Amino acid sequence: MASRYVRVLAPWIVSLALVRAVDARQGAVERADPAVTRADIEACVRALAADELKGRATGTPECVRAGEHLAQALKRAGVAPAGDDGGYLQKVPFARVEYRSAPKLVAWTGAETKHERVQGIDFTFAGGVAGKRSRLRVKLVTKAEEMPAAPDEELALFLDGSQRERQEWLGEGRGAGYGMLITPGTKTPGKEADSRAPRSRDLPGEMARSSTARIQANGELLAGLRDGTIEALRLELESDYTELPAFNVIGKLAGVGTAERPELAQEAIVFSAHYDHIGLDARAAEGADRIRNGADDDASGCAAVLELAEAFAAGPPPARTLIFFFATGEEIGLVGTHHYINYPVVPLERTAANLNFEMIGRPDELIGGAGKLWLTGFELSNLGPRFRELGLAIESDQRPDQNFFQRSDNYAFAIKGVVAQTLSSYNLHRDYHQVSDEPATLDYAHMESCVRAALEAARALADGRIDPAWAPGKNPKR
Repeated sequence: MASRYVRVLAPWIVSLALVRAVDARQGAVERADPAVTRADIEACVRALAADELKGRATGTPECVRAGEHLAQALKRAGVAPAGDDGGYLQKVPFARVEYRSAPKLVAWTGAETKHERVQGIDFTFAGGVAGKRSRLRVKLVTKAEEMPAAPDEELALFLDGSQRERQEWLGEGRGAGYGMLITPGTKTPGKEADSRAPRSRDLPGEMARSSTARIQANGELLAGLRDGTIEALRLELESDYTELPAFNVIGKLAGVGTAERPELAQEAIVFSAHYDHIGLDARAAEGADRIRNGADDDASGCAAVLELAEAFAAGPPPARTLIFFFATGEEIGLVGTHHYINYPVVPLERTAANLNFEMIGRPDELIGGAGKLWLTGFELSNLGPRFRELGLAIESDQRPDQNFFQRSDNYAFAIKGVVAQTLSSYNLHRDYHQVSDEPATLDYAHMESCVRAALEAARALADGRIDPAWAPGKNPKR
């Protein structure tokens, strides 16, 4: 049975109304303070990590409110909008699908001969929603040359290759536009039928663009798809598909180059932090605090990027173009950053560096305590050594076993070849992802010192004193 599609915009509209109401209560602020101050840093953290925003889970009205707060802050700072349609917000695809029945599969081995296939034995449902067509022609693909010239909603596309091959065959579209995608499962059938409806799923980023149903074929079904005896399929599944509001927040200061190097104006530095967190703790006891506020993770990083934006906007134009980027969806797989990379303000080949900020709210004794930051992947590029030459309180990451270089938004840029690293002072405190990550737990004097150091590092990148480069043999580009 075909799915019911529900396009819901009401949460976004309601959230925007709430943002305007909050701004009205706070009173209009015509111009932000360009100085890096403890008071401004704390105000930003407390606004983003307030209980009213319920932990800023991506796709919720409260996360949209947090994004609108940052957009208004960029506007007050005098930073130009760089999102969609002349605004600060860049829409990120995000959806939720709720299933109301168990999936059933019908297979045809001829024009009239059909067989019901059983979930858990013949196939495993892997996501998406049933297409509108009642009967889909099976198309076997074993190499790139066999891919259809264009997506076709009347096709059940059987991709008989490795995971890497399948990704290459589908390309950036990720299977959008087909009636069904089928991949090999186990070679033997499952042991028990599964009559349960699938669990509800969030579909972030490009997954939301492609709601195409996906199944893994086992046993006789797999064999029939491979030898061509199965000619058509129909998936019966009742579901509701709901678009949810999710946005990156982006501002821009245009570069002007220098007399000696006017070409610097065409290059960009992206300063980033993620403003989403993980929402409410569903396991909390009744009456207990359920809000995982995310003060350190990563309201603290957002406060740093906002302070940089205010300082640069109040000063002379930078040589390089500066992008101030607040990402959504970091906690669920760098979703917002991957979307930005697909639709950047400045092309990636002209993005000189990404300097990311993640969890700077508390001192780290391993690097000397208050006022010091560490840089992930210190040895991978020239940024760390150059920051040291400038006398900045930025050290190397003392916990390489934690793989912090790969655990924040910078990594999405790095694997595209952009010099991208994160500044942090996370000391492995026990409030990480807990309801206890509250604004009151942060050290704002430490943060002020850190942001001042970060501003000097940012200025060296902005004015061209540092030309970012990977160390020889260290570029992680894939």
